[in-house]
Amino acid sequence: MKTVKSLFFVMTGLALVLIAISSLLPDTVMNSRWVKVGVSKERVSSTLRDLNGWASWNLLLTDASNIKVSPAAASAGPSLSWKDPRGRSHGIEITADNEGGLVTRLIMGSGRPMESGFAVQQNGADSVQVVWFVIEELKWYPWEKFYGIMAGDMKGPLLQGSLDKLKEQLHAEAREDRERNPGITPDDPSVRK
Repeated sequence: MKTVKSLFFVMTGLALVLIAISSLLPDTVMNSRWVKVGVSKERVSSTLRDLNGWASWNLLLTDASNIKVSPAAASAGPSLSWKDPRGRSHGIEITADNEGGLVTRLIMGSGRPMESGFAVQQNGADSVQVVWFVIEELKWYPWEKFYGIMAGDMKGPLLQGSLDKLKEQLHAEAREDRERNPGITPDDPSVRK
């Protein structure tokens, strides 16, 4: 009986220490990745707004099925929904769209909604920086707070890989435009699709 009491006090003490440490960690975690592309800001923004084209560059949609794009409605912005190979439903909705980029609401499976988005900024005459960010609200549970420490390592490769594919796609489109119309700049409105 003495061993059981000792074990109970040790486990309780350990739990309290974990809760105390986790209370010092932030309630919100933000992960972001970025890429620079050599096309106009307008071309980048129009590609991001075109939810129909996301499957060609966004790794969230790898092996996705039932991909559906819904136009903006009175109560909601344009949205994209899909199912992963395990049959779980996911979705993303554009909640704000302005000159600086997009803000979205991302729902992965049955998890809590996350704020996400893309910031698009012109950096010089021929360079545009695209940042994809994801902001998650964490609960007070110690395992949620410790997950927040590792979230960047877990989500970072997907964010960066998607942005790299977006860059490749934008550069390939610009090359095709130059080949079709050698005398016109790739971002001339007359050659846009």
